Amino acid sequence: MILKGVELTPQGAQSLRHQISGERSNVSVEALLQHVADLGAKYAIVEAPYVDRDYTSDYLNFYAGAFKDHARTTKRIHFFRVDVSDIFARQLSEQVEALERVSKEDHNYCGFVVVRPIAQGPLGRTVLRFPQIGKLTVRPAARADFQSHILGARLNVTGAPFIQQDMKLGACAQASIWMAGRAVETRHRRTSSYTIAEITSLAINPTDSELSRSLPAGSEGLNPMHMIRALRGMGHQPLHMLFKEPECGKASTADIHAEEVIHHYLDSGLPVVVAMADMGHAVCAVGYVEVPGAAIRDGKTHSVFVRGLVVHDDQRGPYRVLPLTAGDIEHLPDDRLMRRQGAVLTVEANVSHMFVPLPSRVFLSAEKADIVVRDYIHLTSLVSEDIIKVVNDLGADAGSAVRSFFEGVTEERWVQRTYLTTAARYRRHISGSEMAEEMKTEIVPRSLPHFVWVTELMDRSASQEGPAGARRVIGHFVLNATSSTDYNSDLLIAHLPHVIVHRDVNPPSEDDQVVDINESMVSFDASGDHLGRARNV
Repeated sequence: MILKGVELTPQGAQSLRHQISGERSNVSVEALLQHVADLGAKYAIVEAPYVDRDYTSDYLNFYAGAFKDHARTTKRIHFFRVDVSDIFARQLSEQVEALERVSKEDHNYCGFVVVRPIAQGPLGRTVLRFPQIGKLTVRPAARADFQSHILGARLNVTGAPFIQQDMKLGACAQASIWMAGRAVETRHRRTSSYTIAEITSLAINPTDSELSRSLPAGSEGLNPMHMIRALRGMGHQPLHMLFKEPECGKASTADIHAEEVIHHYLDSGLPVVVAMADMGHAVCAVGYVEVPGAAIRDGKTHSVFVRGLVVHDDQRGPYRVLPLTAGDIEHLPDDRLMRRQGAVLTVEANVSHMFVPLPSRVFLSAEKADIVVRDYIHLTSLVSEDIIKVVNDLGADAGSAVRSFFEGVTEERWVQRTYLTTAARYRRHISGSEMAEEMKTEIVPRSLPHFVWVTELMDRSASQEGPAGARRVIGHFVLNATSSTDYNSDLLIAHLPHVIVHRDVNPPSEDDQVVDINESMVSFDASGDHLGRARNV
């Protein structure tokens, strides 16, 4: 193994550019180097030769059998925000300790990129830190903690994995599925990791006439059925949703808005493969860009605070920005926008469908969870006066707060933020929140399924509290994510100001009598408002 240091001066950056893509112009390489510069990288270490599992799989499945010789190994480039060259003049034991210490300080380690010996797609397995975008907040979704090693020193970076298609074994669909799958596998450890070659194998078996139009099969792209087949084979519960009819580009359902649906799953810490049928392309959404202040558009979900999606595009580079609408374009960094023939792409105009790698035990979709909560609030508002009478016994202020809540329902003041989480993570958040202790004690011990949907209610005029902070929640709901048969029994906990409603779907019964639901309401002096969960790196 040979290590070579490169100062990221203009000349040094040009040297790296040549090492990655040679004489070829490559948009993704340019975007990657610009992103590294934006992170403040000042120094790079080139590690060669490097044996990368993903490239080794591709090599064995295709390149080893080609007449033209291809190298069996890769290079790996590490990026730092400080010059670490002096560390390598020390004794080896001191080098390891110093590298680990420096890399941890002030986010000095920016990440790494594996450079494959493939001219048409040199960017292999890549993990770099998320960007910062001015005064906007970047919320990471497909983030995971990755570890690399130099001379035994462990270097840690949190980011979303990126890879470029090689145009031989896979296209943008396989690259997007790889990016989504590797993020889920690394963060949640519930599935195995799959290489591009393995993803293609899952997608093309059985092979149909469409796949057979290219050699090797699937190398020129996959259709939605093939992508679903691959995700299922990888151990995920694939959720596919169509937003626009491919033939005419018209909305498939007037009530479904792509920006709202995609946001639910990104806010659940899940990557979303986003497809654009009008250009035959797929990208992987790995986060979103949020404004720190009040809502910027009409709507009933948390997407009213969002300007755009953060996406990995294997053709345009890592951490690109896809605006939700044309009105968001001017508020986002021009050099990160995705373009086609000069025109900026947007979710509203270009996204046609999506694929989400859900856990295998999740059977309730975010959209249906949203509807359950909305219906429950509507039905509860019909008996609001009865609830106010109960709460009035606690004092006039409590009754006034509940009345104000239901007035807000009528005025459509509240925004719903729905996300998937585990019961353990939900309990941890509530336990550490500002909610009154007696309300925590009422909620936390309750029996819950492993996966739950949580819907937080917040004022559309609410701002983040602190830099990249959360917004204040005035109520929340917990739903069973592992059921899809009876939506009436999915709601488990409802928290309104000064009130908690429990809905026990497995109540104890006498004489083996079947009891569907046992619902109970408890009122409190405290309102229970608290800060919602903030998804930060």
